[in-house]
Amino acid sequence: MGHKKAINNIHDKSYKDLYSNKIVFLNLVKEMLKAHWAKDLNEENLILVDKQYILSDYEENEADIVYRANVDGEEVIFYTLLEFQSTIDYRMPLRLLFYINEILREYIKNSGVEQRKNKKEFKVPAVVPIVLYNATRKWNAPRYFKDIVNQNELFGDNIVNFKYELFDVNHQYTKADLIKNNNITSAIFLLDQKVEPLEFFNRLKSVALEFNILTNREKELLKHWLRNTVDENIRENVVKILEADKEGVENMVANNAFMIEEMKEKVKKETRKQDRIEIVKNAIKLGMNDEGISKLTGLKVEEISKLRTSFLQRRNGKYDS
Repeated sequence: MGHKKAINNIHDKSYKDLYSNKIVFLNLVKEMLKAHWAKDLNEENLILVDKQYILSDYEENEADIVYRANVDGEEVIFYTLLEFQSTIDYRMPLRLLFYINEILREYIKNSGVEQRKNKKEFKVPAVVPIVLYNATRKWNAPRYFKDIVNQNELFGDNIVNFKYELFDVNHQYTKADLIKNNNITSAIFLLDQKVEPLEFFNRLKSVALEFNILTNREKELLKHWLRNTVDENIRENVVKILEADKEGVENMVANNAFMIEEMKEKVKKETRKQDRIEIVKNAIKLGMNDEGISKLTGLKVEEISKLRTSFLQRRNGKYDS
């Protein structure tokens, strides 16, 4: 039983919707990244840019979000790439350089800064690249641009270099760390990590009972995201768990856990039965009688007799054709 949709572009869109909300993005950079430059960011000085820079080759596996902000009186641009490919792209530093170049080229074109090119105070905004990655494999692509340049150690400061910030959802944080953080981003990461369905419900229980500093707005954003990412068979249960009181949460999680275990056991039984049927077919081919096959497989003699009849009919029909 799966508990999440497996379609990349649906997941990309839901993540993009989530981090296009200033509240969630601010929590990401202030509470999870803990960057010193983020301390003065707020909803008033952060502006979402309605522009996408993703190349057409990557549209199925990625999305991006661009924010502008004012930090210490100067403009800063935050470029966040949402990366959901199952394989790691080791060209990431180069691709980010292309995106940064495109952002700055557009800035020069539209801001009027081109007119100041002969003035000593000519400057461009800082562009901060951020990669948010949630696939199963641990991210191990170079973080610094210089690390993809041949013999970079020979050239020191004469070559371009930058470091992108990385959020590796499945490997960068433990369950305990995320619960301890107790914020909207850690709740998202906790529920988005690749885990079995039973563990997913246990984590949902933790969010419902322990994430007590989430605002009502953050809770609504979390529920909206879950509606778009979990399997439709459990969607309403998931939302109800987040809305319930302590007793209701305990009961609903226990009921869902029981259903999951019941379904897993059913799958096991079906698998075992299919395996035994294959053994019956092979035993019939070897000339064993029904009683002997019954002892071998644990199936009833009557059931084996029916399987023998069905098997022989299909085999004879095949030969007749």
